[in-house]
Amino acid sequence: MLGIILFCVGVMYTPGPVNILSLKNGMQQRFNAHIPFSLGVAAALSIWFLLIGYTGSAVINENAMPFIATAGVGFILYLACKIISSNIDISHNSSSASNLTFRDGLLMQLLNPKTFVVVLPVTAVQFPAAGIGGSEIAVWSMGLGALGFGAPFVYAFAGSRVSKYFENPVYIKWLNYIMGAILIIVALEMAYDHIYLVFA
Repeated sequence: MLGIILFCVGVMYTPGPVNILSLKNGMQQRFNAHIPFSLGVAAALSIWFLLIGYTGSAVINENAMPFIATAGVGFILYLACKIISSNIDISHNSSSASNLTFRDGLLMQLLNPKTFVVVLPVTAVQFPAAGIGGSEIAVWSMGLGALGFGAPFVYAFAGSRVSKYFENPVYIKWLNYIMGAILIIVALEMAYDHIYLVFA
């Protein structure tokens, strides 16, 4: 069972669109303002663990993935544009910083194909191997969702620690451009892997 936790931490805490956004947001706001977004991420993970844990991988088959990926790519591109065009104010109580909401976290994680890199192996292989079934699936789904809360929150906290070294808003603006560009690259890679290659 420790293997399940280590696998999930390894995947959830690596840089991805959710964690990149969290780092950026933590640099412009108090990191505790990021709690709703992190809760949305946790809720989405719990939903996928519950759904696939109980109904199996038949819910998400190869035919559905390009459509989920398309929605995910669109949402990530939207957030990238939001970052690139955001106003810069280096004060931590700035209302100009992009406020990522519970809904943003929920939608982004629900539509993120990286989620399935975590959920499918755990529910299809590791749950059965560990003898996890019945009501235990619900307990583990909620626990792993809570573990998912920590990833964006840790990145937001790290962003808040780094931000004190930036006094010139021009640096933050350029960092926004870089992070927005990274999200665009992530979206394009996602589109190539999960849409183009499927239909090619």
